[in-house]
Amino acid sequence: MLRQKSYHLRKDETGSVLLIVASAMVFLLGISAIAIDMANLYMARSQTQRAADAGALAGAKAFVTTGCATGGCNPGGIQEVLGRQQAEAAGGQNYIAGQPASIQGSDVTFSYPNSQEPQITVIVRRTVSTFFAKIFGIMSANVGATATAEAYSPVGGGNTSVSISCLKPFLLPNCDPIHTSPANGSCATSGRGYFFDPSSGAIAHPGVYPAGIIGMPWQLHTTAAPSQWYLVGFNGAPPSSGSALRDHIVECTPKIFTCGDTLVTANGANVGPVTQGIETLINAAGDGLGQGQDSINTTIGPPFPFTGGSSNLNPLLRSAQFYDYSETSSVVTVPVYSGEPLSPGGSIVDVVGFLQVFVTQGDSASLKTINVVILNATSCGGTPGGGGSNGSVVSSAGSPIPIRLIRTN
Repeated sequence: MLRQKSYHLRKDETGSVLLIVASAMVFLLGISAIAIDMANLYMARSQTQRAADAGALAGAKAFVTTGCATGGCNPGGIQEVLGRQQAEAAGGQNYIAGQPASIQGSDVTFSYPNSQEPQITVIVRRTVSTFFAKIFGIMSANVGATATAEAYSPVGGGNTSVSISCLKPFLLPNCDPIHTSPANGSCATSGRGYFFDPSSGAIAHPGVYPAGIIGMPWQLHTTAAPSQWYLVGFNGAPPSSGSALRDHIVECTPKIFTCGDTLVTANGANVGPVTQGIETLINAAGDGLGQGQDSINTTIGPPFPFTGGSSNLNPLLRSAQFYDYSETSSVVTVPVYSGEPLSPGGSIVDVVGFLQVFVTQGDSASLKTINVVILNATSCGGTPGGGGSNGSVVSSAGSPIPIRLIRTN
């Protein structure tokens, strides 16, 4: 009887292992769905954030290239058209789950908490197919990311200053000969105003020339004092040799210069090295206009259109009109100092700001000057030692205005 009872019990347990395995398979599939699908979604989320970051940074570049970061950005301006185009193009170069990111016009918005510190926000979304989760009826999941970037201005306080990674060895005094009020009594020549208000650090005359400084003509390498031509010796004391000046004009200096840094002026005109450096920099065959270098049209804009010269390094831009500052080697950034007279034997000056200029031509035959057009400006914040002491924001080569990602509320 015991054997018979045991047999019936074993018979009742037939197939129980199958039920346990089947139940375990459901559990394992659930774990797989969580592990594999969640990992896939996390990766897609990371790719989405990368696309949003790229789009925001690229779009914010339009604040600089249109000059509105200096002149004051207004809602609905051309910077929004260019910024939206650049954001969509840059975002589309990033892949999400194997497909190019798609940024629509409505995914890009602009805000202006400060007219000289504009912001752009980019949203990227993607629907990602699942793998194991399809068993539970979850066919796809949505991921999204948001990024905000701004053209950073240190004016208005804060503990962050601006650093420049590609500075040219030409010095500009903070002495505006066109806008003479308020007057800068420190200038070597009387009756001149400020580019940067030393008390607040604000750009004294933002906007388009002649009311503002955007598009304003200027001359580099002019006579400052005996043996002084507003040149900087980037390799310290003793100041740079002629060959070093030529190299610093053509190439980027290895050092990053920050608001408040001290600079040593170079002695002598160094006409030959300066001329050689400028002509190599802007791809000009000689003095004057029409020597193969790019040109600028300040009667339109900003943004001011460039026309590629016959020696532009990009064959597609020769004789073509374009707006991207990075496409021309004629756009450079130079330091600004407070403007006091330079000593005949050399001076040590402090950086109070930076100007971005377009070099139109050199003239070594007569006045030994270099003609430029002002495109952008950034101040060091109006404090004696620079814009701040708790860190700096490094701008990209060729621009005085940093573009950075920020967190918003």
